[in-house]
Amino acid sequence: MFNRVVDWAVQNRLLVLIALAVLIATAAFQIPKLNLDAFPDVTNVQVAVNTEAPGLAAEEVEQLITYPIEAVMYALPDVEEVRSISKTGLSGVTVVFKEGTDIYFARQLVFERLQAARELIPDGVGVPEMGPNTSGLGQVYQYLLIADPDSGYDAMELRSLHDWLVKLLLIPAEGVTEILSFGGEVRQYQVNLNPARMLSYDLSQNDVMEALESNNSNVGGWYMGRGQEQLVIRGMGWLGNGEQGLEQIRQVPVKTSDGITVTVNDVAEVALGTEIRRVR
Repeated sequence: MFNRVVDWAVQNRLLVLIALAVLIATAAFQIPKLNLDAFPDVTNVQVAVNTEAPGLAAEEVEQLITYPIEAVMYALPDVEEVRSISKTGLSGVTVVFKEGTDIYFARQLVFERLQAARELIPDGVGVPEMGPNTSGLGQVYQYLLIADPDSGYDAMELRSLHDWLVKLLLIPAEGVTEILSFGGEVRQYQVNLNPARMLSYDLSQNDVMEALESNNSNVGGWYMGRGQEQLVIRGMGWLGNGEQGLEQIRQVPVKTSDGITVTVNDVAEVALGTEIRRVR
């Protein structure tokens, strides 16, 4: 049988060459469209729910946030497992569904149950939110922002540049679900209160917080007619950025004592600082 095939191929060399050319062209056209992955995704169908709770210890996070979320998620259909982790200031709950469950259907179920979970969590403790639709192998690329030593960009400037510019430029790229920032120093406008001065002026931390919040907003006043024209009335009250913002924060009034206005600068030191970094 094999000899007959060889003999036929020798006698019909032109047909064999044409078939070979068609096969090569077809392969070159189809191979780029094959869904092949060197590292196949073996992650199960899961939805993550994260909740930030600044100031709470791990025990309070478990009792006030993690447990109520877990309790409502067990009632969902096709749930295979609910696991969680509670850290200082952070709650993470992972809802695992049975294999074959549509991920978008699973996320819709979790989203609906989150409404019930929010009612069980005390006000002001934290707001649970679903994590991005990514798998365990979703982190596919890492990059660094590096500045020249004499460029004037430090770790804080680079982090701000990434969060407010580079990240926004990369998110619309095809196939990108989310971009996570790590490293660097997150810029903060810090108001470091002086306890002795606070006591001397009979002020509390909440007084300073309320003063800063009420003095950092824009308001609208609708329209004011002027002949055939309408003038838009608007109050500009947002604090600036950089050194201008620091000076504006210092001048925010907190209270009036004996006819003298007490400002933030009288009871605190205002400066740029970095977010507290936590070692995992």
